[in-house]
Amino acid sequence: MYDVAIIGTGGAGYSAAIYAARYKMSVLLIGGRIGGTISDAYEIENYLGFEKIIGRELAQKMQSHAEKYDIDLKNDIVSGIQKEGDIFNIKTTQGEYKAKTVIVATGTIHRHLGIPSEEQFAGKGVSYCATCDGFFFRNKDVAIIGGGDSAATAGLYLADICKKIYIVVRKSFMRAEPFWIDALGQKDNVEFVFESNVAEFQGQNKLERVLLDTGRILEVDGAFVEIGADPDTKILNDAKKDQSGYIIVDQAQMTNIEGLFAAGDVTTGSNHFHQLATAVGEGAVAANAAFIYLQKNA
Repeated sequence: MYDVAIIGTGGAGYSAAIYAARYKMSVLLIGGRIGGTISDAYEIENYLGFEKIIGRELAQKMQSHAEKYDIDLKNDIVSGIQKEGDIFNIKTTQGEYKAKTVIVATGTIHRHLGIPSEEQFAGKGVSYCATCDGFFFRNKDVAIIGGGDSAATAGLYLADICKKIYIVVRKSFMRAEPFWIDALGQKDNVEFVFESNVAEFQGQNKLERVLLDTGRILEVDGAFVEIGADPDTKILNDAKKDQSGYIIVDQAQMTNIEGLFAAGDVTTGSNHFHQLATAVGEGAVAANAAFIYLQKNA
């Protein structure tokens, strides 16, 4: 029996675990991937104390920090959470755990385009993580689909290793931070393709072309879908969510279920400003709130 079980090993999860351990709570931290989506970031330049750091490097630092404390860290995937009386049962692919409180910090999952040919070429040229798969497209031509920060940072990373980059944006402008847009503009091998959508991925055994709804065809070896993400809440059926599926929390990061908290990108907190800084802050608040909750209900 744990005082708190924390689901997710991103910034919010690590922060919550460290704070909970410092409160002398017994802590279970479950996650299937070190750093969560932090590991997908090519470079992070807006996290206090680090002028510039590779996402995977920062994720490893967070992991190492958490390992300094008495935290029971499990590399596992949670399949469901159920509350029975005052106790939560957490089911995973490897077993089952019990906890007095739970903090859900599952973050978000990459959004797909939803076109028929997408699944056909997934893993065969179509990718959702530039920093994970970009290495396989060195000195080749690729397309990036998206106009936000994730598309821009993916473009900067790929521009350094790929021959040609097409950035396909459905609007007439990118909505990424001006800093990233300016940096992309300085790359000679980056071409913006505005007011365009992907109509179809084409090829034989692997991706060879991207057909746009304007009729233009991009001859590429790879395509990276960077169109945002959706909250990963599939393990929660009873917690209230907003219209977009984000978990509704109060100022203490508490959900509508007593003892169940949520933190990070998966929540409605921090004015929906999904940043590492806000996720870490919400994780700390959730751990503090869980500690106070246990003190009151001892």
